[in-house]
Amino acid sequence: MTDARARDENADGGEPDARVQMAERIASTSGPLEVVAADTFGWIHPDVAERPLTRRERRPHLTRLGVVAVVLSAAGLFVSWFGPWGAAFGLIGAVLGAVALFRRSQKRRWCWAAIAAGLVSILFSAYWLTWILPQLTPATGG
Repeated sequence: MTDARARDENADGGEPDARVQMAERIASTSGPLEVVAADTFGWIHPDVAERPLTRRERRPHLTRLGVVAVVLSAAGLFVSWFGPWGAAFGLIGAVLGAVALFRRSQKRRWCWAAIAAGLVSILFSAYWLTWILPQLTPATGG
């Protein structure tokens, strides 16, 4: 059935169309349609503008600590492929990731990624040290 045909039936005294029924159902359950549209699409209706934000409506405060932790851990991972110097970056990144995880100021995936990359960079650097230190003892004559 087309929209024009449905309007003709409604004009003849038929049942109201589905849009009108839906608008009435929304208004009866969640408030006027303007308020629902304001909440859904971001436009603030004048009647709603004076209402204080509730806890659910506030956006969580996110910091950049998790991003910094991931960047430092990734830098440590990259540097640890070429030598043992990446352990410091990885350790700092893993600690910052753990701090961000416990403060709940960042998304958990970023924090866990920083901790994992930091620990892997520490393991790579430890491997370098276990390979380099035995090489140094014959060279020093001891």
